[in-house]
Amino acid sequence: MPISVQWSDESQTCIVVSYRGHWSWAEFQVAVQATHNLMNSVGHKVVLIADSSMGGILPPGNIISNGKNALANLPDNITLIVVVANSSLIRTFVSIIVTTNPAGRGDIIKLSHTLEQALDIAREAYPIT
Repeated sequence: MPISVQWSDESQTCIVVSYRGHWSWAEFQVAVQATHNLMNSVGHKVVLIADSSMGGILPPGNIISNGKNALANLPDNITLIVVVANSSLIRTFVSIIVTTNPAGRGDIIKLSHTLEQALDIAREAYPIT
């Protein structure tokens, strides 16, 4: 599966969404719903890491619109989003989305170059295991 969604820790405080190879916006929407389901299954704050470092390739279509909609509709227990992106194109799109500040959440989005760095950012901000 080109997009996987899973908890990174036993305390269920951090979700990692990993993008690998080619994926579609329909698969993205399935992953968004899976992320919502995990977040809604707990009663505490959650950190979300979106990891495209393993070669996730953007599909044709409007990344800005899809990204803004996904961000605006996240459950209220989202506390931090860390985007792992090696691609300057993805980093640029993330910067644009942050600037438009969908649902007032632009300030909780951080960029990282590696999953390990993203986990460190999450641990610094919020106690995850």
